[in-house]
Amino acid sequence: MTGAVDRPRILLVDDEPNLLEGLRRQLRREFTVETAVGAANGLFALKPEQPFEVIVSDYLMPGINGAEFLAAAAKVAPTSTRVLLTGHTSLTDAAATVNKGRVFRMLLKPIETDAMITVLRECVAQHRTVVAESELLERTLRGSVKALTDVLSLASPSAFGRASRMRRVAAAILARVEVEDRWALELAVEMSQLGVVSLPPSVAAKLDSGARLSPAEQAMVDQMPAVAEQLISEIPRLAPVAEAIHYSRKGFDGSGPPSDGLAGERIPLGGRLLRLVLDHDALLLQGLSPTAAFATIRSQAGYYDPALLEAFAQTAASAAAAAVRDVSLADLKPGMVLAAAARCRTGQLLADAGNEVTVALIARLENFAALEAGVAEPLMVILDDAGVSAADGTAPAAID
Repeated sequence: MTGAVDRPRILLVDDEPNLLEGLRRQLRREFTVETAVGAANGLFALKPEQPFEVIVSDYLMPGINGAEFLAAAAKVAPTSTRVLLTGHTSLTDAAATVNKGRVFRMLLKPIETDAMITVLRECVAQHRTVVAESELLERTLRGSVKALTDVLSLASPSAFGRASRMRRVAAAILARVEVEDRWALELAVEMSQLGVVSLPPSVAAKLDSGARLSPAEQAMVDQMPAVAEQLISEIPRLAPVAEAIHYSRKGFDGSGPPSDGLAGERIPLGGRLLRLVLDHDALLLQGLSPTAAFATIRSQAGYYDPALLEAFAQTAASAAAAAVRDVSLADLKPGMVLAAAARCRTGQLLADAGNEVTVALIARLENFAALEAGVAEPLMVILDDAGVSAADGTAPAAID
């Protein structure tokens, strides 16, 4: 018999308590069974930190029927395998029910206990397959993204610094608004600068300094989102990221490319967020203080999502809590954030202010430190008011 700790967790939902108790007794030798009377209690029982392998729901329940409940459950517990118990025999009704509830199996009542156990075993196997594939895809996705961002950090320290600065601003904004797929929006900000690889070095340098661009140079910069979008479009699950970058030059009032008639909240949230943080960082590059940059953004409010602007205002009030500390190259750790550019002693830029320190960046700095030009030390990193790294909340090594 399967150990209690290893038993798959099953949620049974029905509006008849006696039926639920009977099913629980029949299944408890092989499964850890929880029950919920009615759809509302069923949704309340779903907790991301304690997922169920299988969710089984009766169809005929007052208020919300089983198909509607399972459709809602799929949003809360997307990896759980869903099963519907029903007395309906119409094929048309059955197809509609399966599609609406995103159901893996539909069982006709009454059903023998052994048959139900067999189906539940299949459902558990399906759940484990989905989870394993999801974890593999997640690792592949994370590795692909890290490779791209590491290459950007080495190819263009300034662009990587911009991306890191903007990602932290975006993360602070998103922490104050309700949003789905937050990871995709933050990733879109971080990867928005990949298009810099298409720029001639002279144009990239002017972009880094905030200098005025000629019409031809501006046209090159305007193509950066399209280049970034193309670079990531073939990576699985990054469609929301590509979409955000596609709309990164679109104003909330509908101005700017693409010319598709979208405006306001019809513009994907990722595009609205990117437009805000991109314009804000461009003002910082022109030499404006964070306070002045935000004031300028707010004076042109028609271009930006009001909800994101309000969230940004709340983050601006807490920005003053950040502090700066000097560390040696030996004390530099992944996750720290550079408060000032890292340079060779000859002045060559190695990593721009705002860069989040990575293993690749540390290796780059150590390689330059071994050369005659060396690395100018100490390096300056941003700390919050608790004296820890602003990127990951870890305290840097003490400086004697």
